[in-house]
Amino acid sequence: MYVELLQAPPATVKYESLEQVTLTPGLDLILPCWNPSGAWVESLVRHYAEVTALMGPVPVQLILVNDGSTRNFTEEQMALLRDVIPGIAIVSYEQNRGKGYAVREGVKQSKYAFQVYTDLDFPFGVEAVKKTYDQLQQGIDVVAGERGAAYLKELPRKRRIITRISRMMNRTLLRLKVDDAQAGLKGFNAHGRSVLLNTRVDGFLYDSEFLYHAGKKPHLKIGVISVFCRPGIRFSSFRVKLLMKELRNYVRIITSANAA
Repeated sequence: MYVELLQAPPATVKYESLEQVTLTPGLDLILPCWNPSGAWVESLVRHYAEVTALMGPVPVQLILVNDGSTRNFTEEQMALLRDVIPGIAIVSYEQNRGKGYAVREGVKQSKYAFQVYTDLDFPFGVEAVKKTYDQLQQGIDVVAGERGAAYLKELPRKRRIITRISRMMNRTLLRLKVDDAQAGLKGFNAHGRSVLLNTRVDGFLYDSEFLYHAGKKPHLKIGVISVFCRPGIRFSSFRVKLLMKELRNYVRIITSANAA
């Protein structure tokens, strides 16, 4: 039986794994990171304060996932974060596994009715987090950030071509309800959480896998919010080795799609 979740009194839900979890009103904010740069601790503290100010009385648990960083992620930095961010959960492991794996490890630590994940530097600003939460509050099960045509113009040429190809494959091969599956902002309730935790891709294409399987659930409502990059955001480049690995992941998703 499908039970629609709203931000209301605590509710007990049963996932497909038969796990029973009691959820309380609030938001888990999940931030995966790997080798963060610059004064990231100070930036994170500032963004957290902005988020909590926007959320008002809604409790927010910050879940930070260290995906096997080899630099600029120290015990001293973690101690500082624990001192200044109440109830922060820090997940850390030695081997770099990929963003999909990191997000799933963070989601496992969630305790509230709704979850949102985004990148450590909040590339779409803190307002996007609040907008995502508002849609979840209205009964949407999975909310995806979608970057428009303006985003493509900001990208370096190589990355722009890769993004266009990815969107085309999402639309024509996987028939996703959201073309721009790789925007690094998603929100979901317990039903979406269950789908996400059953994904298997560890790299950045876990977003496509997540939205594909969510779209196959007839009872799930999928919503979209428009997101825009903050000024000054720097775009990373993709190595050929990484692209080949993600291409194999795409084949896995397409294979599972054809088998479904």
